Amino acid sequence: MLIRFNAGLERFFYLVGGAFFLAFILCVLFQIVARNSSLGTFVWTDEVAMFCFVWTVFLGSAVGYRRGVHYVVEVLPGSFTRTNTALTLLALVLCLPVIWVLTVEGWTYAEMSWRRFSFSLGFPMFYQNAAVAVSGAAMALFSVELIATTACRLFGTRQAGVQG
Repeated sequence: MLIRFNAGLERFFYLVGGAFFLAFILCVLFQIVARNSSLGTFVWTDEVAMFCFVWTVFLGSAVGYRRGVHYVVEVLPGSFTRTNTALTLLALVLCLPVIWVLTVEGWTYAEMSWRRFSFSLGFPMFYQNAAVAVSGAAMALFSVELIATTACRLFGTRQAGVQG
């Protein structure tokens, strides 16, 4: 059940992150065209581009974490399957404090942003800064799945609570 939920959440983050990335590209393209033509400059495009960029990065980092596509240093050859699985499990556990900081302190930072407003659009910066906590919460969910499946692979047991 958790695997299915996380797969849906990953897909949602992937699609929303892609939409934010497209909006970011279009916004920057509009900035370039406007500045190089006689349209002038539009201050709001900087804020929209930054908003889209922040959400793209943090949603993408959660997706990347679940897929295991972050940088990996191979210490041992691939034939050391059990040892590499144990090291993967250790790495996943060592990520938990960082995920905790992203989630808890990210939410604290976002809450402090309710009284800060964007310069040109005037919306609370909470909506931009909440990306950190949302990403951290998703990574926490993904961690439960990844740790459970890696531990099951390591110890040769069936996945009890995280089956798809």
